[in-house]
Amino acid sequence: MANSEIIGAGQDAAHRAPKKILDVCCGPKGMWFDKHESRTVFMDKRKEFHKMVHPSGTRTANIDPDIIGNFTDIQYPADSFYLVVMDPPHIVQKTPSGMVTKQYGHLEKDWRDMLRKGFEECFRVLRPNGILVFKWNECNIPVKEILELTTVKPLFGHRCGKHLNTHWLCFMKGEESPVLGEGSPAQDTMEICHTAPNSAMLQGLKPHAGNTGTSA
Repeated sequence: MANSEIIGAGQDAAHRAPKKILDVCCGPKGMWFDKHESRTVFMDKRKEFHKMVHPSGTRTANIDPDIIGNFTDIQYPADSFYLVVMDPPHIVQKTPSGMVTKQYGHLEKDWRDMLRKGFEECFRVLRPNGILVFKWNECNIPVKEILELTTVKPLFGHRCGKHLNTHWLCFMKGEESPVLGEGSPAQDTMEICHTAPNSAMLQGLKPHAGNTGTSA
């Protein structure tokens, strides 16, 4: 905690009542419709701007968080937020070189310990029955290995992207939350992700005869 820095405010800002939502590794805020969402604290361990020229044109990445801090050691006290968003780095690399790693960061050799602490911290700062939204791209590491790093079982999830390798998972904090056991619920999650109907499948479904509304 001592290494965290509050941008544009004194260190006492970390102890004030936070907003309702925390994005623990916001990066360039690519998932957000409103990059200045008023109920959200945007956090990242970097404040950087990158500009790279590609054949398709110039690309930029502006990492401009409200708070500089590491999601393995979150500055806020327990039970602070209703919703936590966690979109951690997903590429294992010693140093960032490509645009993706410059935008979103990279994992190092101790990535298991890092993500395990990240999960623990996210659940710690969530209020009882609060929600964690977790995003993972398994281009390097299968999501099954990531789910082994937390004792909380996801409620549901969705796969997206051209190759369906990006996973969105939703967790809920609470004593009633099921815990991962010996039966490999991580595999159960993978089976749900693989068998859930995608948009192409849904387009081929016909509305039920008794449904007079539009199909979902």
